Amino acid sequence: MRERVTTMMVIGGLVLMIAGYLLAAPWGATSVDNSDPSLPFSPLIFVIGVIMVFGSAVVYELLPDRKRQ
Repeated sequence: MRERVTTMMVIGGLVLMIAGYLLAAPWGATSVDNSDPSLPFSPLIFVIGVIMVFGSAVVYELLPDRKRQ
């Protein structure tokens, strides 16, 4: 169970990081004036993704391992 939760957190975090990165600035901006983010809070999306990926290690360690009998 904890492996599944950890894997889903890592995948979700990676998706958020990729989405935050791709939405951060338009591709091919010719100058600094044209490099405003497409989505104003896209860096926050990226940071939440990083926190999720690192938080997955905490979840893996804190969730009890289900013992099979």
